[in-house]
This record gives sequence, C-alpha cells and structure tokens, in this order.
Amino acid sequence: MTYTEIFGEIIEIMRNDSATCKDYGAGDYEKYKEQISDDMDRMTFLHLVLDYLFTFKVYGHLYLGDTSLGSRGLAVMRYEDVLYVKRANKDTGLTAGDMIIAIDSRSIPEIAEKEKNFFMGEINERQGDMWYDVLKFYNTVTVKDKDGKVREVELIHNSKADKQEKYTYKKLSEDTLYLMFRDFADEEAINAIYDECRQELDSCKNLIVDVRQNGGGADAAFYPLLKYAYPEGVSFSEYEKTKYPIEVNFTERNCEERLELLKNLFGDHVPEEAKPMMDKMLAELEANRGKGFVISIDEEGADIIGTSTPERVFVITDEGCYSSGEAFVEAMAFSPKVEVVGRPTGGIIDYSNCNMVSFDDYSLIYPTSRDTRIDHGKGVSQKGVPVDHYIPWTPECIDKDIELEYILNKISEE
Repeated sequence: MTYTEIFGEIIEIMRNDSATCKDYGAGDYEKYKEQISDDMDRMTFLHLVLDYLFTFKVYGHLYLGDTSLGSRGLAVMRYEDVLYVKRANKDTGLTAGDMIIAIDSRSIPEIAEKEKNFFMGEINERQGDMWYDVLKFYNTVTVKDKDGKVREVELIHNSKADKQEKYTYKKLSEDTLYLMFRDFADEEAINAIYDECRQELDSCKNLIVDVRQNGGGADAAFYPLLKYAYPEGVSFSEYEKTKYPIEVNFTERNCEERLELLKNLFGDHVPEEAKPMMDKMLAELEANRGKGFVISIDEEGADIIGTSTPERVFVITDEGCYSSGEAFVEAMAFSPKVEVVGRPTGGIIDYSNCNMVSFDDYSLIYPTSRDTRIDHGKGVSQKGVPVDHYIPWTPECIDKDIELEYILNKISEE
C-alpha cells in the first residue's frame, strides 16, 4: 500500500471504527493529510502519523507501529531538564543513572516543545514512556554519567533485550509476601505463580503486589488475587463503587478483525476451559455485528468473596502501569484492606479492547470500547487511577526502591 492509501484507511478507522470516534470523530486530520506523499521518507511518514494519533491523547491503545524497527533498548524519566536513564540494555552503551542532557545536540526542553503532541499534555513525571517514542526519530544523545563525564552516544534500533523476570514472588519476612507482575498477558504462567505460593498467599499477614511498569494483558489473570484483597465473607461487588458500563463499537470491520484475532489465538482447537468464553464472544459478535455502539455489562468477578488473610494488602503502582494493570489497581483500591502506593497509573482505560490492523510493515492498534464514565466526568485520561500514598519520582528512585521501603517501614511500625 502507498502512504496516502495507508493514511486514508487510518482516517476511516478513526472516523468509524475506533471507540474514540464518538468523542473526536477523525480529529484534525486535514493538516496531516496534506503533508503525506508517497515518496516521503519512511520515518517521516511514521512520525507524521504518530503525531496525528497522539492528538487523541489515548496512549498505548491508539498507536501505529513499524514492524521493521527494532528496540531502542532503554527507558528514561524526565526530571527537570534532564532525561535520566532508568534501565538500558548492555548493547546501548548506556547505564542506569546516566543523564541525557541533549538529543541530537538540542536541549531536552527544546525537543519537548518540538514534539509536544507526543506528550499529550502530561506533566514531566508522566512522560517517561512517551520519550521512548520520541527517541525513535533521533540519532544521538549527549550523556553525562554519575562522575560528570560527558560523551556522545549513538542510539540503536536493534537492541537485544536483557532477560528480565516478568512474574515473581518472594517472602520478605515470615508475615509478608511480595508479588511482582510486569504484565497480565501470560495467564498460564501467572496461574503457576499463584500455585507456587498458594500456602504463603493463604497464610500471610501482609501482601504486597507490585504492578509498576505493568503493560496490561487480560483482566482474568488477576481475578484470583481479588479475594485476598477484600474482607472475609464479603463480596467484591459490595465494595465496588458505581461502575459505569462500557459500550462496544460493533462495526463490520471491528467484528471481522475480532473474529480474525480469535482465530489466530485458538485456531481450530479451542481449549475446553476457554470454550465458554469463546462461545460468548462469538454470540455477541453475531448478535451485534454492524450495530455500532452497544452497551455491554461485564459482571466478571462479582461472585468473588474475601478472605480473613492477609490482614493488609499494599499495591505499588506508577505512571507506567497500563490497561489491565490499571484495572487491577482500580479493583483492589475499592477495598478497605488495601493501600495503593506510588504514583497514579497511565490512564488509558477510558478506551480499551483493542483491534490491530496491518498495512504491510505497519500495524495500527486502536480501541473498540468506550467507558461511559467519560460522560459523567469520571474518566481517568491524563490522571490515571489515583493512589492513597503518593511518592514522587526523583533520580534517587533509580538505585533505591522508595515505595517498597515506605511499605516495609509501615508494616514494622504496626
């Protein structure tokens, strides 16, 4: 497909199929459309389309990816006028704690102003992941290390990721269990973690669940944890605050793409345990195909009953917690047994249930459902799910787990 054809398709999806269409239509696409040409540079095209999509302010759930590009291999956080490297793969030439003071010889505030649509109006503390997208389009960074030495580092696109644990648990004391989830994507692996620490889960006095930098996945993966968060004998539904229903945009395209997704996920052999869910989804698609927005009531988790232990539950979260990670934080926060610590989540769950459409080497991700709390001024966009105890990000957080220290100190004092 040509660049003009791809952008034309994206406009149509934004106008009709994306769940954002009810609030924003196709957005201000005209000024971008007139800049598209079929002979333009590949990265220029990608930058232009992302700049357009980011005007909708739906980070992560609305995105154009280029499958020909590899990873930059680093994560940064802006603090004042510097980007601090939080993590970096070995092949990047960068180290945690390095300070990026310029990009392609331009200051951080200068680049921030030039790329302002990429940051969607977020404050510095909530821009971390967005800087990763900005860095795709630049070549070098000026870095000052902890010793004050300044050097130029060339950014790479094909970084090989260092292996990191995505799911883990450990006993921090006889009474305290720590669980960490970097996403909720692999339900089988996550259930294996629950099984491994079942005895500790059932008997611990204090439970800490760390969902910082959680990239999301499926809500079903965290449901087994909810019973531990609520008082004994009490249903989750009794504590859950007023929940506005979502509405799903059942356009022809969305139904076709969802059917294709299910086919790719399960093929011709649907596991027995997944069959009820599959049958429900297929029936819903068939009944509503072509109807546009339809209210959908999700009652999953309503029959969850709380347990006596643990007595206290702490959830650690931050601005890098997205999608199902945010849904988890929100579900846990309703309980009087839970304290949420850290910083508000990414704030992208107003629009969810994403489809993906491929255009040659490009993949467009867009949301097909819309939370009706938006209509009541209760949306979480640009705010995130709030925390009970806020801990600001500072460069000290790179080498020190301040959130966990706060929780352990609180436990020891009680």
